[in-house]
Amino acid sequence: MTSPTRHAPRRDSGPAGFLGRSAGCLGAAVLVGVLVAAGVLVWFFQAVQDSGRDRERDARAAVTAAAERLRARLQKADADGTLTDQEIAAVLRPRSPRSVVRTATGTTVVVQVAASDWAQCYTYTAGRTGTVTARPLDGCPSAPTSNVALKTPPG
Repeated sequence: MTSPTRHAPRRDSGPAGFLGRSAGCLGAAVLVGVLVAAGVLVWFFQAVQDSGRDRERDARAAVTAAAERLRARLQKADADGTLTDQEIAAVLRPRSPRSVVRTATGTTVVVQVAASDWAQCYTYTAGRTGTVTARPLDGCPSAPTSNVALKTPPG
């Protein structure tokens, strides 16, 4: 006859084993929670940064489009090859030029173009041929300067 074998009690049984397992599960849950929170924070700050870039890109595009519309209006006013003070003032309204310089070859107008929350100065050069070119400037002149006084047209 064989006698029943006795096994030694398991270490992880009883209240001590239960508490040990519970602490391990709780630690794993806390670790998962921290990782999820960190992931959400990274996603949030990335989204905020991307929206800032998008807003700046959209503002720059709006300024470029406004500058091109202004160039087209100046070119239409310069169709006869002469850009008068009244034509410049009418095209730029409500803006005022930063500078207007007239030479024998044409007229150069510097204007600050703004849209949304972005602004940039552009130089518009009107030749005697009726064409106007536009070029963005790195900075704006500090104060309006001109070698001619513009007269604001009535109306």
